[in-house]
Amino acid sequence: MTTLENFYFGNITPSEYKQSKSTKKKLSEMTKLLDELRSTLTNEQQKEELEQMENCQLSLIALSEKDAYIDGFKLGIRMATEIYADTQQRE
Repeated sequence: MTTLENFYFGNITPSEYKQSKSTKKKLSEMTKLLDELRSTLTNEQQKEELEQMENCQLSLIALSEKDAYIDGFKLGIRMATEIYADTQQRE
């Protein structure tokens, strides 16, 4: 099956990827630090503000990943187009 066929049938999901060991380690570290911070907060307003900040951060990360994916895809297409044009000129 070709890459395009795999993509069409949902066998390729660009928004899902495997995290590297270093990413998993940093995520674990951040979770631990957030849990420690959360345990030191004394009132509900502080805990709610921390949760809002976490939600905002997660949204920002998702938007950044989407933008990076789109930019990378566009760059790949520009490179392929340039290679194709160069090949056509040489023939």
